[in-house]
Amino acid sequence: MTLETSLLINSPFALKQQNNVPVYVEFGEKIERPYTDSEIKESLRRQIIRDRKAGIPKDEIEKKCFYLDRFMQKLTKKEEKKTDYPIDLQKLETIIITPRAKGYITNAFIDFIKNHNIAIYWIDIKGTVDASFMPFNFKNPSLIVKQVKARDNGKALEIAKYLIELKLKSQGMEEHITRLYKSRDIKDIMQVEAVAANLYFKKWNFRKDWNWNGRKGKNSNKNAVDPVNTMLNLGYGLLAQRMSEILLKRGFELSIGFLHVNDDKAYWNMLTYDIIEPFRVWIDERVLRIILGLRIKSDDFTFTEDKTSLIFKDEAFYIAIEEFMDALKLLEYKSLPMIRTIEKLLI
Repeated sequence: MTLETSLLINSPFALKQQNNVPVYVEFGEKIERPYTDSEIKESLRRQIIRDRKAGIPKDEIEKKCFYLDRFMQKLTKKEEKKTDYPIDLQKLETIIITPRAKGYITNAFIDFIKNHNIAIYWIDIKGTVDASFMPFNFKNPSLIVKQVKARDNGKALEIAKYLIELKLKSQGMEEHITRLYKSRDIKDIMQVEAVAANLYFKKWNFRKDWNWNGRKGKNSNKNAVDPVNTMLNLGYGLLAQRMSEILLKRGFELSIGFLHVNDDKAYWNMLTYDIIEPFRVWIDERVLRIILGLRIKSDDFTFTEDKTSLIFKDEAFYIAIEEFMDALKLLEYKSLPMIRTIEKLLI
């Protein structure tokens, strides 16, 4: 368990209810132990039932059970070591399941997390959040209609400028704001953002072993080939998932964006990637802190078998997720003023 608000599962597991309490069961290595008295007693009971059905005389059954009891006293059985962790539903917000976490989730446990608005993220080997369970179904029809109309009435452009202005300020790139507000369409805004982002990341300097060449090309997509972009991709993915939960609670339709509006490449949470722009720096700061604080080193990564992507080694994966989820603890509180401003701009 990483934080009070998030549960990282990186090994065989079970999520279930036990005595009407949600429990996380962590399975460890197999251990060898003697049979308990109750297990021996149950085994003898079953043997007696079988023998009786087979018509074996009582004295033979008793003799057979005597020797079976002595035999089982000397036997051992192998089983996975398991540890039960009761879950505090009042504090837990997110469950993160990694590729190493093979297990199961019961329907009873799903009921618990639905009722307490707890999300589940599944992260693949590349550090991409490739599936999620978010139990928020609230929709605000009037707000969704305004989102659609914003593309035609100019409000989408206004909101896009507002978001990128906040991003530029967060990055210390205020000198680009004047050009931003001269932008006449989304394409112009994206060009301003791209120029500023390129200059922003040029300020990052690391030792050669980090293989850092900036945030562009294949370094910045799912198949990052350097450690820095591998960390950024994971952090931005977690940021997007957390923001999606926040926006769903406000009643937004996530597929309707203001800044990311390419209908040919539409994805389910395009709006999310608009709204996270001013908060990407939260992830950037954690990546810098991880590197400068030597929590993760450049050799804490390895390539996939096909050599197309650089991925985390186990301990580094754990550290990075812990850092990013800690950074996002205040995201809802800090983002709500901005989201309320966007809601007002849509009126």
